[in-house]
Amino acid sequence: MTYPIEKRLMSGLPNYALTAIKYVIAHESGNPKNCGPNALENEIAYMNRNKAEAFTSHWVGGGCKIVQIAPVGKLQYGCGPKGNPLSYAQVELARTNDKEQFKKDYASYIWLLRELAKDAEIPVILDGTGNGIKSHRWITDNLKGTTHRDPYSYLASMGISEAQFKLDILNGLEEVIEAKFTEAKVMLNDAKTIPAVIIDGRTHVQVRELAELLGLKLLITTRVKQQNYMR
Repeated sequence: MTYPIEKRLMSGLPNYALTAIKYVIAHESGNPKNCGPNALENEIAYMNRNKAEAFTSHWVGGGCKIVQIAPVGKLQYGCGPKGNPLSYAQVELARTNDKEQFKKDYASYIWLLRELAKDAEIPVILDGTGNGIKSHRWITDNLKGTTHRDPYSYLASMGISEAQFKLDILNGLEEVIEAKFTEAKVMLNDAKTIPAVIIDGRTHVQVRELAELLGLKLLITTRVKQQNYMR
């Protein structure tokens, strides 16, 4: 499934080149006071008024609408001075209190993040090592220069766990929705556990977490990642 992208590029934006193309950033508005039927338009209007201080390339909301308000591949002001020069695109998700609307918004959010990563020729994987799709929280924890930790808390409030969000980014939402998805934990040596998900009877764990638990060094070559995740 594809979604139309409405282009409403804001005027008067800075035109600075990126230092490198490494990331696509996943945000959410962080605005619990703006969750009504006009939340998307309110956020876009606010960003337009304050674009000298903060702006991103895309907004998602309003029941699966996607609006592009700034060019991709150019500097955007969304995730701090360390992450901005490395980010091909930055995507904001407007909030809603309507869980049925959220499902539609989330589906288009996942689709857009994946498509932008493919366009940028970076791995379609969330918060992994190296290049890829990064949450604002990942930028805060790894690059600094910002303190925001979105979008995980808002997604969790709407029933989307961190594990599911990562899996949806990796596989695409349609594949995950069609499968039977169950959150689980894997116990090792009757003592330590790591998060897992069970999809159609198969248990999946994060390789990084398993390696850390076993005290093993995880080595992923750039060449292999590109073969797996680049279009």
